[in-house]
Amino acid sequence: MRQQRHLHLGILLSSAILSPSSSLDPDANASHHHHQNQQQQQADRDHVQRQHQQPRQRTEGEPTNLLAYILSYLTRLGASSSIERTIFVTLTNQPSKIYKFADLLTALPVVYDGIAGSRFYLGEEGESSSFEHEYGLVNLAAFLSQAMKETIQYDACDENNWDLVDYDKYPLSNACGQLGQSYQDYNCPIHESHMACPIDPTMKITATTHATWYGAPPPLFCTPKTEEMPWTGYWDHSYSCNNGWKNPPEFCDLYEGQKSGRFDNSVAVSSRGGRTDVEG
Repeated sequence: MRQQRHLHLGILLSSAILSPSSSLDPDANASHHHHQNQQQQQADRDHVQRQHQQPRQRTEGEPTNLLAYILSYLTRLGASSSIERTIFVTLTNQPSKIYKFADLLTALPVVYDGIAGSRFYLGEEGESSSFEHEYGLVNLAAFLSQAMKETIQYDACDENNWDLVDYDKYPLSNACGQLGQSYQDYNCPIHESHMACPIDPTMKITATTHATWYGAPPPLFCTPKTEEMPWTGYWDHSYSCNNGWKNPPEFCDLYEGQKSGRFDNSVAVSSRGGRTDVEG
């Protein structure tokens, strides 16, 4: 039998997991934290038991629809606790520039209605006085935790160029697959094959986000091969790019905040998957 959870558990869970500054000291503070955790866990168990004994009744004026209730609750929470400043935070302890609370509220109704037959779980519709929105908030918290691990803490939504070869080279062909993968050779399951896109060798596109460390590669991109450039090289992350004295002058202007690095297409550099181009 599923055990009910308090309404606030979803947000408390996301706050605990998502906060990049929430780490335990394994030495001096270990015993203190363990004692605190035991007290908190007991308090949570006591609260859940009281919730079972006293089922929550919907108050007058509360939304009667499950999705509307969760959106209303999140809206009040966002206005009062500034989620973007406390949860959607990067490794540099700065609010994310691309992950916004308002966008989350906009996206939830879409994924709740369903995309390609799959729906985001937000709880079960029940009696008018016992919506199971607690389960939906816990599921949302788990989703946000995974999003923090994968993308929010890096303030990125596109894949970064991170797979080194020859100890110090970031192949530009990593756009076609990293760690030996070939992205264009992946196939959708039969029930999703209608969403597959044909390979377009003429496509030109550049990602939006990228890593921001000192000398980080710029966004991944794809473009057709040409007679003048039948291959791609690599990103030289150690190159000093601020050389205003050169003729012509050089500057770190490939992306905002660039401190170092340049493209080097003097020779073909293969990715681990064997690609030396970014076509397709």
